[in-house]
Amino acid sequence: MKWKFINKKTIIIIMAIAMIAIIIVRLNTHGITKIGYNGKEERQNWSGTYILLNGTIQHTLYPEELQNILQIDTETEDGTISIEIKDEGGAVLFYQENIGTNRFEVPIFGKVTAQIMASNHKGNFNISCQVYAYSNTTQQEAGHIFLYGEQHGIKEILEKELQLWENYYSEYGMRDLFVELPYYTAEFLNIWMQSDNDDIFNELYNDWEKTAIHTPEIKEFYQQIKERFPETIFHGTDVGHQYATTGERYVTYLNENGQNNTEKYWLAKEAIDQGKYYYAHSDEVYRENTMTRNFMREYKKINGVDIMGIYGSAHTGIHALDYATNTVPSMANQLSRYYKSSVISEDLTQLAQREEPVNIEKIQIENKEYEALYFGKSDLSAIFPDYQCREYWRLENAYNDFKDCPTTGDMLPYNNYPMTVEEGQIFVIDYTKADGSVIRKYYRSDGNVWQGSPATEEFEIKHSTP
Repeated sequence: MKWKFINKKTIIIIMAIAMIAIIIVRLNTHGITKIGYNGKEERQNWSGTYILLNGTIQHTLYPEELQNILQIDTETEDGTISIEIKDEGGAVLFYQENIGTNRFEVPIFGKVTAQIMASNHKGNFNISCQVYAYSNTTQQEAGHIFLYGEQHGIKEILEKELQLWENYYSEYGMRDLFVELPYYTAEFLNIWMQSDNDDIFNELYNDWEKTAIHTPEIKEFYQQIKERFPETIFHGTDVGHQYATTGERYVTYLNENGQNNTEKYWLAKEAIDQGKYYYAHSDEVYRENTMTRNFMREYKKINGVDIMGIYGSAHTGIHALDYATNTVPSMANQLSRYYKSSVISEDLTQLAQREEPVNIEKIQIENKEYEALYFGKSDLSAIFPDYQCREYWRLENAYNDFKDCPTTGDMLPYNNYPMTVEEGQIFVIDYTKADGSVIRKYYRSDGNVWQGSPATEEFEIKHSTP
């Protein structure tokens, strides 16, 4: 009964004090000078200046433009600060632990949530939405980005890529070649290009064991580049694969050569952290977004000159979404939103397609036996760490038996197959996982188009064949 005599103003004061108490408990802060928003742009900016910050805080940022860069600046005098950026759907766009004094630029599309995790951090941070400056340049000021999508380790594709690079290198004076490798791996390749032996490259090649790029054809490809195009400069933009071998060896190299406080050192450490996060979480969305950010960082360093890039076709579709989840734009898709028509992409995977099968076998489904043309296998480890490979069979004269089976919505584009695909065909595909177990799936070519490309669709066998 006594509460009814408390006036509205008193209740508001009590609630305000309670909210402040909650914030203080959550942050466990000490000596904050300022933590909040910047003036009238509070929806686009967030900053903190303090004597000591301990705990976790977060804020949602709303960019004015669809296509933006999130600029992250940190200054560390003591303690640690980690930052995580997520998009509206909860996908991780950026994650960095134990940041010192640094600046990061993260491509974003729409609103994002920034989370600060501090442990006795002394310093400050600033996070702000910036309209990407490149989109305001004229076409005449912009270089061209020629992207080529490949299936890794295929001789015919590698030969075509060498022809393309020879033309760009000799006829157009290009020197910058972007590749689907980590930053530190590309830097080792650049050192090797200037050396008089193959010691560095042989170590890299050994690190690639059990991956799609540990093949004689890949080895020959890089050796041809060194021999024929010696001024090539590699730019690695992938997350930190082989971080415990190649990554740590490169950091040791920098330490031994007095470069432990250079941009190369911090970019190598960042790539290692990216690899650790990616493999700990198997997060393909994080990888796609990080590859885009790393690409833009490297491209910015060379002031927008013409370049050629070689990546798996999963990352080079101009209108495609990420290969694993189909929830975020692919790397090439994101790049084309920033660099507009400067991005030109071509899919080379058709060069790997066979006309003749490797073997002719028999596969029984329910009570009927089919002639099955076997077209070999493709490595999946570079795309999905949880898988080893994928094997392909085409069933002859089987379409009518399965054309009415219900589909699952799982689409597999024609360019994923090692052979030519035509409408009205049935395929059996075995997925071998990292633990050796095998998952068998069935696909049908009904003439569907997915993300601008013709695609087969998985179906379920739920009736008896004739």
